[in-house]
Amino acid sequence: MAWEFWQTILISASIATIAAIGLFLQIRSGQLNVGMAVFVGIGGFTSGALGVHLGWPPLLTIPIAVIAGFLFGAAFSFLTLRLHHWFFAVTTLALSLAAVSAIGSVPYLGGPLGLSGVPFLDRPEPAIIALIATFAVAVALDRSRIGLAVRATGNDQLLAQIFGVRVRLLRVTIFGIGSAMAALSGALHAHRFGVYQPSDLGFHHSLLLFVYVIIGGKGHIFGPVLGTFFLFIMPEVLKVPAEAQLLLFGALMIVVSVFLPGGIAGGISHLLPYRQQHRQPGIREKRAA
Repeated sequence: MAWEFWQTILISASIATIAAIGLFLQIRSGQLNVGMAVFVGIGGFTSGALGVHLGWPPLLTIPIAVIAGFLFGAAFSFLTLRLHHWFFAVTTLALSLAAVSAIGSVPYLGGPLGLSGVPFLDRPEPAIIALIATFAVAVALDRSRIGLAVRATGNDQLLAQIFGVRVRLLRVTIFGIGSAMAALSGALHAHRFGVYQPSDLGFHHSLLLFVYVIIGGKGHIFGPVLGTFFLFIMPEVLKVPAEAQLLLFGALMIVVSVFLPGGIAGGISHLLPYRQQHRQPGIREKRAA
C-alpha cells in the first residue's frame, strides 16, 4: 500500500515536471508566463475530447495534443511579440482567467463539469518515458547554440539582436516548444485520472508550476525537476494538509529569494565547486607524502 501511494505521488510529480520544464524554457527566453495552466489544459482537453467523442486511443491523441499545444503557444507568442516582461505576464494571467469561463461554456468539452470518461493510462511507463524525452530535449536545447541564444535573449533582447540573434523567431519557437511540453503534461494528466475540468486551467495551477521552477532554480536545467519533485514529496513527508501547502510554498519562496536566489539547483552548483576546492589540498598533501 505504501509503495502504491508513493508511486502515485512520483507519477504525478513526473507529469507536473514536464510542464515545469516547458515553463522553464519560456522564462529563460524572457517570456514570463504566469498562465501556463492554459497551455497544459490545451493538451488535456484536446487529447481527452478526441478519446471521449471519437474513441481514438491515447497513442494517437497525445501526439495530436502536443502539436496543438505547440501551434497555440507559437501563435500566442507571435501575437504578443511587442509585449515584454510584466506586460506579457499580465496578458498570460488574463488568458488564464478568461480560459476557465470560456472552456466551461463549450458543451463539446463537457461544459462546466469538464470531460469525463477519458481513456485511462494507469501504467507508470508513459509518464516516465515522456519525462525522460522532455528532459532530453530541454538539455539538448540548453547545451546547443540555440540555448546560448535563448539565454542571451532572456538577459537582454536588444543586445542579443545586435549580435545577430533572430529574437522574434526564437521567442515564438521556444514558447511553442514550452507549450507543447505543457500540452503533453495535460494530456497525460487527463488520461491518468480519466477527467479534465475547466478549473484545471485556473491561476492556482499556473502558480504552482511557477513556484516549482523558482524554488528549483530558473537558471539551471535541473531546476524544474528538483523543484517539482521536492515540492511534491516534502508535504507528504511532513504531513502538511492540502489547505496549508500554498502557505508553506509561499514561505519557501521567500526563503529561497533571500538566502538561495539560484534555487535548489543553484545552491547545489555552488556547493560542488566549494567541496572540490576543499578536497584538493588533501589530495596534494597525499601526493607530496
